[in-house]
Amino acid sequence: MSLTTFTVSNGGVPAGTYNCCFSELSPFTENVERYGEGVLLTFSVIGGEHDSQSASRICSQKFSPKSNLYRFAKALAGRELESGESFDFADYIGTKGMVVVEETEGGSTRVASFLRSAM
Repeated sequence: MSLTTFTVSNGGVPAGTYNCCFSELSPFTENVERYGEGVLLTFSVIGGEHDSQSASRICSQKFSPKSNLYRFAKALAGRELESGESFDFADYIGTKGMVVVEETEGGSTRVASFLRSAM
């Protein structure tokens, strides 16, 4: 690769379905004034052309049955969550499954859904 020639990348893996593991949940503070505080869910691709690359999803910190963050928590747990139950994403670091990555209107990609592997 030439040090003067670069290829534009959207920063994530292309749209598709990937084997992965849940690798991190971190604060997301860009555009807080507009959208409120959020979290970044990161999944590491396992195998294939994009092995070890990351796919991610930004979610609001709202945690209710209608929120995306709740939907991902339920998928990581592989079960329905009980009313009043506390959920610690750190307990699910390393959880393996499959992600569906979709293209956004802006041309980047994001994780649309996660399906936990059978144990």
